Amino acid sequence: MKVIHLLVIILAFTLTNCKNENSSPQKQTPIAEKNIPLSEEYNWRNYDDKIAFGEVLFVPVYSSIYHQSERTFDLAATLSIHNTDLHSQLIIIKIDYYDSDGNLVENFIKEKVELNPLGSKQFIIKETDISGGTAAKFIIQWVSEKQIIKPIVEAVMISTSSQQGISFKTESRILSSIGY
Repeated sequence: MKVIHLLVIILAFTLTNCKNENSSPQKQTPIAEKNIPLSEEYNWRNYDDKIAFGEVLFVPVYSSIYHQSERTFDLAATLSIHNTDLHSQLIIIKIDYYDSDGNLVENFIKEKVELNPLGSKQFIIKETDISGGTAAKFIIQWVSEKQIIKPIVEAVMISTSSQQGISFKTESRILSSIGY
């Protein structure tokens, strides 16, 4: 009985370590291809080969919020992008503003925006602009030619009407990255 168990163990070990000669070795996927964006709209292949690092970021923004059940309170929103790297530039490729239903409201930039080391850029949604609704969002895509310290991207919402004031901020979340 012991001999049969030993033969079964040897046979199982031999079969698990056999390689199929017809199978081709798996191709290693470069880092850049492992982090594919959510859609073709934010595809890394659309850019220069020099682009080695970058991210697609999601930033929630509220142009109005609910209060007193169904009433809304309109807010001004400021999207701020801060290059935190002391020595290197980053390039903003896209800043798209979407409404509560996920529909594109506006492309905030038509051409790339270069942020110098420690540079910042702000984009404003006026308090009177309620096109984004109560659950708007920005999708931002930035890139760099070399690895840099990641930027800080956040939004501040504020309103001070009728002797009432409200303010709060939201932070970005990474949807996709390349090189990190």
